[in-house]
Amino acid sequence: MRKTRFWGFILPLIVCAVPPVLAQGSCETNFKASGDPRNGASYVTFVTIPNLDPHSALGQVEKIALDNNLAPGAESYEGDEGTLTVVRKSQGGPLHPSKGFPILFKANKADNRLIMALQLNQGQTSTAENMQSFMCGILTHVTMDSAGAAAAAAAHAQTHSDEITNVTATELAQKLTRRAWGRALKPDDIENEYMGRVYRIDGQVSITMTPAEAIARAQSIQNGSNSIDIMYNSKAKTGLLGSPAGAQTASITCHSDPKQLNRFLALRNGDYATLIGKVVQVVPNQYATNLYLECHFEKE
Repeated sequence: MRKTRFWGFILPLIVCAVPPVLAQGSCETNFKASGDPRNGASYVTFVTIPNLDPHSALGQVEKIALDNNLAPGAESYEGDEGTLTVVRKSQGGPLHPSKGFPILFKANKADNRLIMALQLNQGQTSTAENMQSFMCGILTHVTMDSAGAAAAAAAHAQTHSDEITNVTATELAQKLTRRAWGRALKPDDIENEYMGRVYRIDGQVSITMTPAEAIARAQSIQNGSNSIDIMYNSKAKTGLLGSPAGAQTASITCHSDPKQLNRFLALRNGDYATLIGKVVQVVPNQYATNLYLECHFEKE
């Protein structure tokens, strides 16, 4: 297996101006590596920033990501906590590609922590020292001052990642399905564009199940599962105005908020539902893409 080393192109950009020593030391102290490097090691660290504003902190992370050829997703907030997914884009040529991967940031106002976590793909390696420099080079550039607020505002104005995108299930499916006579979709580009995005999706749900699937779902709920999957009816247009007749169509699946399980269970096949969901998994290919979202009704 060819092992890919890839951090050299990022590190000089991010660590060229190291913030105060105390902040750097805190990040280094909190740094942890785990897992077998042959399978793709995992890394996590955090910094504590007094008076942390999650919206500003995650906006600043987006600005750093944009400046360093990383692809920011969308911010998501619940209570005093915000999360952001940043995708490290695929690199290299067709003979020696290096697959991208997501990087998770979490900002918690309650304990003033800004956390960063990631896992490398199989075959990708980095020394702990280089990974620590990369991660701390991002986290320690986040500040709660006027300069930090300005950087966050600039990122939000460019990406609109702190906004919720309104879309129908059919419209979203059409964007994720190859159109007639169109070029094949690029899976990596799709993953970079949709991972972590937040949508307010409206449409009809599809809850048609075989008897075996219905029994399995009932058993999972009886055994203590407090969430289920609901699929939207996301049929894209076919024929001359859309994808070829009989072609694969994108699917959109919402994983229910455990606190709203009863509301999800009350949905019947064909019912209309408007749900807010954050994309947590993207399964793309050149013909259609499947999106999986963590969803909730806007009101309890």
